[in-house]
Amino acid sequence: MLSKLQAAIPTLTNDLPVDNWVNKIFPEKTPQKRKPERLLEQREYYRLDMKHLPPLDATLISKNGANIDLEILNISASGLSGKITPSVPLFENQLLNVAFVLPFDEPMLVKTSASLLSIETSELSDARVLRLQFSEGLEDWQRELIHVYVLKKQLELIQRRREWQTS
Repeated sequence: MLSKLQAAIPTLTNDLPVDNWVNKIFPEKTPQKRKPERLLEQREYYRLDMKHLPPLDATLISKNGANIDLEILNISASGLSGKITPSVPLFENQLLNVAFVLPFDEPMLVKTSASLLSIETSELSDARVLRLQFSEGLEDWQRELIHVYVLKKQLELIQRRREWQTS
């Protein structure tokens, strides 16, 4: 019996990665769900998680002129995700105008359009999480402002973490 099992176990070689032979011996019982291609995001820019930072809010403006308040959960130079509570009808791939103020010494307004990539609902509350990708219309100086903000906040978080570790 042991010889049959040993014959079924491939030997490790340079041309057969470990993952491949492990998957052949222990196949997954449930296939992994893959996200649709349009939701796969290859990030070009660092995404800043806002959970340990002062809140940053944005306003979304739909085609019909409705203003929607959004609490930004994370932000990068390519887009943002945020939480909304009102039940405004929104749909994926919808183009929205988005405006938010970056809190520099002199606050800077960023106003552009963004495509709604996905809407996630929560079972625990009536809040929905939106993922937005900035349009090509985002001007270079605005994208650079977002870069600077993200880097500045990233450095602040690193400094806080170091201070906490040394105290």
